[in-house]
Amino acid sequence: MKYFSIQHSLNSKILGHYPQVKSYKYHCDIWNDPKFIEQVQNTQVDFEPITANAILHTKSKVTDLIDAGGVGFTLKPLVSQKFKNILENSKEKGLQFFKSPIIFKENLIDDYFVLNMYQNENNLIDIKNSKIRYDKKSDDYKFTFKTETEHLFFDNYEIFSEALHKALDNNELFYIEKIKLKENIQEDFFMLKNVEGGLKYVVSEKLKKEIEDAECTGIEFQPIELSLSEWLHGGEREKIYGKAI
Repeated sequence: MKYFSIQHSLNSKILGHYPQVKSYKYHCDIWNDPKFIEQVQNTQVDFEPITANAILHTKSKVTDLIDAGGVGFTLKPLVSQKFKNILENSKEKGLQFFKSPIIFKENLIDDYFVLNMYQNENNLIDIKNSKIRYDKKSDDYKFTFKTETEHLFFDNYEIFSEALHKALDNNELFYIEKIKLKENIQEDFFMLKNVEGGLKYVVSEKLKKEIEDAECTGIEFQPIELSLSEWLHGGEREKIYGKAI
């Protein structure tokens, strides 16, 4: 089965205005309140986090996936009730949704939620056949801040994890750039970490069709085997979704 990562739409006709969000409304000390959603980083919580309100530009369109960005939405999708229901029905555990209403033309639209996915499925990655990008500090880094890019391959996930932790401890960039998934995966929706962009939310071809049939908007589906550069600049994205912003 084919798999795709969920991406925000880059089509201006779909978005209405880019960026969609112009500012945010906060309800706490966003840097110090432990219950603020930004402090919840892919960990299951037993309390209701304090969320933010994304304020859309007046020319933006209200899509099912909002390209929120900003503090309160770091690597956390902001989705409509319709999109939430589809994702929630596709997975029994490992995810939580918290109400995060949006503001559009001074009106509060209540049925929006931020996703906190607290289980990753990196065990589904065929690490031996995946390509790793390593931006290694040069010997004179402390004077020049230069890095050297290497592309690596690993025989197993344990060796990859050791190299990953060593690179992170040294504040170096180290991630899976081209992903190869294992065969015969049964999951329809899962999250991968230590990948290009930090996290990827991945859907099966079956779930992709369900989302498209429901006419959810603001979403593009990038084939999981393509790097972001290949997807954006290799012509594949434009064939499907039209010119990017």
